[in-house]
Amino acid sequence: MSNWIDRLIINPFARSFARLSDHLIWLSGHPVFGVMVIVFIAFSTRLWNLDGTADIVFDEVYYPKFAQNYLHGETLFDAHPPLAKYIIALGIQLLGYAPLGYRCMTALAGALLPLVIYEFIWQLSDRRDWAWLTGCFVALDGLLLVESRYGLINTYILLFGMLSQLCMVLALKRSRQRWFWTLVTGLMLGASFSVKWTGLAYIIGLIAISAYIWASHRQKLNLPQIIIGLIILPIAFYFLQWIPHLMINPERDIWELHRQIFGFHQNLGAGKSEPIHPYCSPWWSWVLLIRPIAYFFEFRPNSMVEFVHAMGNPILYWLSAIALLICLTFLIASRLRFPPQLITQMHPKKRSQLFWFMFYVTSSFAAHWLPWSLSKRCIFLYHYMPASVFAFAALSFLVSLAWRSPLANIRAIGSGIFVSIAIAFLFWLPIYIGLPISSSYLPVLMWLRSWI
Repeated sequence: MSNWIDRLIINPFARSFARLSDHLIWLSGHPVFGVMVIVFIAFSTRLWNLDGTADIVFDEVYYPKFAQNYLHGETLFDAHPPLAKYIIALGIQLLGYAPLGYRCMTALAGALLPLVIYEFIWQLSDRRDWAWLTGCFVALDGLLLVESRYGLINTYILLFGMLSQLCMVLALKRSRQRWFWTLVTGLMLGASFSVKWTGLAYIIGLIAISAYIWASHRQKLNLPQIIIGLIILPIAFYFLQWIPHLMINPERDIWELHRQIFGFHQNLGAGKSEPIHPYCSPWWSWVLLIRPIAYFFEFRPNSMVEFVHAMGNPILYWLSAIALLICLTFLIASRLRFPPQLITQMHPKKRSQLFWFMFYVTSSFAAHWLPWSLSKRCIFLYHYMPASVFAFAALSFLVSLAWRSPLANIRAIGSGIFVSIAIAFLFWLPIYIGLPISSSYLPVLMWLRSWI
């Protein structure tokens, strides 16, 4: 009886997913078509109906106004460096002080981010399947989508930070253009922590990339390139970008300004018995997606609601958490010299690559996530965004390994993961982009009570 059921149901199901795997693997291996898929997902979801939601959503009460202050030469105090507000101001200058004007540049940055990450993974690893899967997962994440559609600043940290990673790989791989790409790496790194200081965490990724390329290709930067390109230039860029701000706000010098900013972050909600904001969440909860953030909620006629929920793709988050644990287990096992038999049978070069790729994603993830454990202030899920990209890269790497398996069932599992993430993205898309939905349907989307 069980054999009959297996032939009738299970085997056709597995064969269908195996065929799907073949199509997806083909798509990932053909960059023109694969990149077109990423472009379509990223640009259509980020740019569609940008001015269709309310004029002010969440922290848009701050950043577009700060950008307008810069355009009008009006004084302001902001708890972050000014670079992202300069960029938002450019959109306002082009399209006016309206939702489309102060959201367009962030939306463009968010749409480009999956493509930058695709190119980075490809240049780092020469693995089209890993690069394509990572680009798709980044495009299919809800939190990254929500943050990209409004006049907010976190998306710029990721864009500049991941550009620094890409340029570092190019600097090490292209010896004839090494100075150029080293300088661009420094500029992108400086731009990242010129949005928020947390962009400094990308330094760990630069070190891991350098270690991998030295171990595998014996390529490295010389001392002048490191000092000028990766130390002096980022710091110089950081201080230079403050000049317009200081010209508008001459009452504080650069050091007094930094002292006040540091004090603001140090004391935000510290020592309070109750959270200062209903959506504060502890750092450890982010990887499990326990407490998202409601950015906008409004009742509509006929029992409809418009709801924008800054929430990651749940299936993507939970599977990425498992993938990180698998990668960490492999790293520990390989250092203790008791890796699984499947790993020991690999060619030493492939085994070394496996170690370095997992080391890069886990160390970069830790660099962006663990420092928040020291924070005493009120923190939010969106602070997890830079770390989340590396969690997605860990999952996509394991899926790419499954796709390379000679066993059809293993390839089908990899494709099943991809399909489940894509379905989850479509399922929660209405509350990512603020589509009107029935108030009776909203509880269907709120799987956990802590999501409300």
